[in-house]
Parts: sequence; structure tokens; C-alpha cells
Amino acid sequence: MLEVFLAQQTNPVKTLVVDDTAFMRRALVEILSRDPDIEVVGVAKHGREALEAIEVLDPDVITLDVDMPVMDGLTAIKHIMVRGPKPIIMVSGLAGHGRVTFEALKLGAVDFFPKPSGTISPDMERRADELGRVVKQAARLNPRGIVRARLPHQEENETAVPQQLMGVVVVAAQRGTSSNLIKLLSHVSSSLPLSIIALQDISLQVLESYSAELDRSVSWTVNTNQDCSLAGGDCLLSSMKNPWHFRKGGDGNIHVAKGQKRGTDDFFREAALYMGSRCLAVVLGGENDDGVSGLVHVREKGGGVLVLEPGACVYGEASRAVLEAGAGESIPSEPELWRKVETFGRRLLLESLSAVK
Repeated sequence: MLEVFLAQQTNPVKTLVVDDTAFMRRALVEILSRDPDIEVVGVAKHGREALEAIEVLDPDVITLDVDMPVMDGLTAIKHIMVRGPKPIIMVSGLAGHGRVTFEALKLGAVDFFPKPSGTISPDMERRADELGRVVKQAARLNPRGIVRARLPHQEENETAVPQQLMGVVVVAAQRGTSSNLIKLLSHVSSSLPLSIIALQDISLQVLESYSAELDRSVSWTVNTNQDCSLAGGDCLLSSMKNPWHFRKGGDGNIHVAKGQKRGTDDFFREAALYMGSRCLAVVLGGENDDGVSGLVHVREKGGGVLVLEPGACVYGEASRAVLEAGAGESIPSEPELWRKVETFGRRLLLESLSAVK
């Protein structure tokens, strides 16, 4: 039976907690209720109860478990996206499973948070502040930007023949942009002579299995190799906690590697340094202005910067910061963004063919 809680204060973040375990429901309510800016307005034991609760309570944010009876969390997301998108944070013990993480983010969840383990109080304490912060950030997002990533049919998704590298597309996928990155890889042809090099706000523990699931779903060859040369049709994925850096390999080719303490600005600067006008940076939104100075450098070196306009993003702060700095071109929609990326790849191909003649 759905539990509804009475309001405690004005204008807090109204939050619905969905979990089939009574202990975890109580623990999450206790954790979130410590923050005066968050109000838990109700709890539900499974997805079907959650759908009923959403109709009654109209929460700002939903925390949702995956493995539940009656209706699981992934099925619940599908229903929520059809009825009216809401910010959904998956709070689950399956956060270490790349397949589940990929599916939830593809369906429209904005974040995936590891469930506090067992009854151990220290673990609860460590996660309390972080979960509260994530919930408050989710409440700020733009519901227009929450869209399920619909992937092409399998027959459209065959692996392309590798191409000689002519350019790179660099992406820093902050929190709330995972679905955008999946759609970008789904709709931009991997037959172009491009590498897509992405940093994603994802935990290191799920990176390998997540990238393997992504590799099975798109025509790009997705990998997380520690050190590799760039080739057309490749998508190199890393966590923002262990970002890529660029270098010239002994074979004369451009390589990317991990292991150095570098930030998003360095990532963009190095891409611009090694690729110049053959570098295209893509901003899908995000919650902060990390990388703006690096993007300015991309333009100064002759590269391009495409910025999904703030109104089309889940979190618009990053796009807004880049545009205010005059560091990028505003793109009104994702389909237009995909077309621009493909145009960049085709232009490099035509320039190469013209040079041969």
C-alpha cells in the first residue's frame, strides 16, 4: 500500500522513494530527510505503486530500485517516460552491472547511485551527503531534455569497415548526458573517418561492462583500452575519474592513454594541440562549466565546438557557460547536432580526396 507523507516545509525537493525492501525504504527516507531542502513525500514498494504515487503526489524527483516484484524499475521507467518524464535516480545494488546501468540510462534515468550496503551505519553516512546532492541536482534539470535513447534496428547497426583517421570528435559527457551520448553514437555513421573520444561521468567499476553493452548496441567499435592509436570508426570511452590524454606514438600516429592526473580542460586542449582544425568538440549539456577554457582553445586552434542549446539539455548549465564565453555554436536540437557531426566527417573526407587529385 502506498504511503503518503505530510509536507514539512515550503518549496523543498519533493521526492518519492521506491524500493521493495522495508529496511532500505526507511534508510533512504532517513538519509534524505536530514537535508532541509528535501522532502520525502511518499514511498512505494514496486513500480506499479510508484506509478500510482506519481499521479497523486507529482514528485520532483524519484529514487528507484531496479530489482522489485510486480513491476521492476526498468519497466517503471518506460511507463514514466510515456506518461510524463520525471528525473529518475536509480538507487540499486545492481549499480555495478554495466548492462543494467546502460539500459537504465538509455531509457532516460539521469543518474545511477549505488545502494548503501546492508545495515552498516558508516556506509550509510558516507553516502548520505552525496545522495542528497544528487537529488537536489536532479530537481534542477529540464524535463524537456529527458528523452529515451531509441537505437536503430539491428540490421542498420552492422559494424562498418575501419577508415583511415582524418579527424576526432571529443565529448565530455557530464551527469545527465548519458542518453545524449548513446543517441549520438546511434545516429552518426561509423563509416566516417572519425574517432569519437569521450569522457563520461560514470564509475570505474561499471565502465568495462557498460562499454561492452554500448559496443553491442551501436556500429562504432567502443572500447576502453588504456593506450591505443586512433582509427576511424572507433569510440574510446573513459570515466571522468580517469581521463584520456593525447600523445604522439612511436609509430607516428596519435595515441590516447590514461593514467595522468588531468582534467576536462586539459583533455580539450590536448585534442586541439594534436588535431587542430581536424578536432570537433561536442557539448551535450551538464551541471557545471568544466572544460570551458579548453573549448576556447579548440576554437583558437581552428577546431569546431558544437553546443546543444540549454533548453534542449537535461542540465543546461554547461551549454550556457560555453555559449556565454563565446566558445561554441548553439545547436537547437539533437538531430541537427548529429547532422553537423556527419558534415564535419564528410568535409574532411572530401578535402582528403581533393588533396590526392
